[in-house]
Amino acid sequence: MVKLRTGLVLGGGGARGAYEAGVLSYLREELDPELERPFPIHVIAGTSVGAINACQVAAHMEDPRQQAVQMANHWKSLSIDSVLRFGAGDLFRMFREVFGKPALLEGRHGGLIDPSGLQGIVLRGAPWTAIGRSIRKGLLHAMAVSATHVATGRTTVFIQMKGKALPPWTKDPHFVAEPALIGPHHAMASAAIPLLFPPVRVKGRLYVDGSLRQSVPLAPALRLGAQRVLVISLRHIKEGIFPEQESSSLDEGTWASAPFLAGKTLNALLLDRTDQDFDKLRRLNSILVAGTQAYGAEYAEVLNRALQPHRNSPLKYIRNILIRPSEDIGHLAAEYARSPEFIKKARGLPGTLVRKLVEREAPDSADLVSYLLFDGGFAEQLIDLGRRDARARREDFLRFFSDEPECEAEAMQFARDAARAGG
Repeated sequence: MVKLRTGLVLGGGGARGAYEAGVLSYLREELDPELERPFPIHVIAGTSVGAINACQVAAHMEDPRQQAVQMANHWKSLSIDSVLRFGAGDLFRMFREVFGKPALLEGRHGGLIDPSGLQGIVLRGAPWTAIGRSIRKGLLHAMAVSATHVATGRTTVFIQMKGKALPPWTKDPHFVAEPALIGPHHAMASAAIPLLFPPVRVKGRLYVDGSLRQSVPLAPALRLGAQRVLVISLRHIKEGIFPEQESSSLDEGTWASAPFLAGKTLNALLLDRTDQDFDKLRRLNSILVAGTQAYGAEYAEVLNRALQPHRNSPLKYIRNILIRPSEDIGHLAAEYARSPEFIKKARGLPGTLVRKLVEREAPDSADLVSYLLFDGGFAEQLIDLGRRDARARREDFLRFFSDEPECEAEAMQFARDAARAGG
C-alpha cells in the first residue's frame, strides 16, 4: 500500500495561535493511542504565528508527543507584559518617524512594539538545528514559512527540504519560492504584524507578516507534495452566516471607535481565504471523482496531459480536513481581558492598554485584543477550545488518517504511484 504524504498547514492570527496547540494536543495525546501509532507529518507549512508553531513541530519530529507538550507549555508560560514591550520612548519614536526627518537605516524602525519579547517566544520555542536534522533523517520531507516582502508586496515562501531543487511553483508573480535554512529570523519575519512589530531583514531584504496575502498556506503544502492536508484556521465563522454579516448585530455608529476599527481592519488585512481555497480544492476533487467514474482509471492522466502547458504541477485527489474555532475568539478575548484574573496579574503598561482597548471595542467582542493577548491564561482557554473542537471531529480524523483509499479516484492514484515506485 502506498502511504499518503501528510501536510500540516498552520494559519496566522497573533495570540490566537494557541488554538493550534490545542488541536495538536488532541491529536498527539488522544488520537495517537487510538491509532496505535503517531500520525505522520511529512510537510509543514506555516504563516505568521503559524510559522512559529510550525517550527516548533518541525524541531520535535524525533519525539512526536513532545510536539504537543512543548507547544502547549510554551503558550501557557506567556505573559503579556513580557511579550508586548513598549513605552513612551516607542510612541515618541513612531511620532518622529511619521512627522520628523527620515530615519537612518540602522536601528529599529516601523513598529510600535519592541520585538525582543517576540524574539524570546521564537528563540525559546524550538531547538532550531533540529529542523535540519529531522529533514536529513527523513522524519520530515519539507517545511515552508511564508512572509511578505515589503518592497514588492509579494509573498515569499521560504522552503527547507530534502534535495536542493524546489518543486515547480505557481506562475503568479505575486508568490515566489526561495530555498532556505529555516531559522528564527524567518519565523520573526513571518509573524511581524505591520505597524505593531518592525519588519525583519532576511538576506538584506525587509519582510513582514506572511498573512497579508496568505493567511493559511495551503498552496505551499500541496506544491511540496502533500496528498492529504490538515488545515487549522484561526477564524471563527458562524454557521449559515456570511463573514460580512457577522457584525450586523453591532451598532456600527456607536462602536466605530479607533480600536474597534483597528480590529476589523486587521481582520481584513489578514483575510482568511481558507474557504475559497478549500472550495477550489474540493471542486477539483469532485471533477477527478466524477471523471474517474465516467471514463475510467486513465481519466486523471489524460486530463493532466491536456493541462500540462497551463500548469506547473499535475492535478491529484487531495484528502483534506479543516479545523476552525467553534467559538468567536474575539468574544473570548473580551471576556478574559475583563476578568479579575487578568486584571490582577497584568498591571504593566501593556496590560493597562489592553484593558483600555477592550473598553473601546464592541461590548461582546475584541478582535484587536485577540491578536495581542499573549497571556498564559487566555492561551489555556484557546488550547482547551482547540482540543474540544478536534475531539468533536474524531470520526473525520479516523477517516483522514486511514491508509485505505477514500474513493475510486484516490484508489487509482494509489495504483499509479505504486506502479511508478515499482510496488
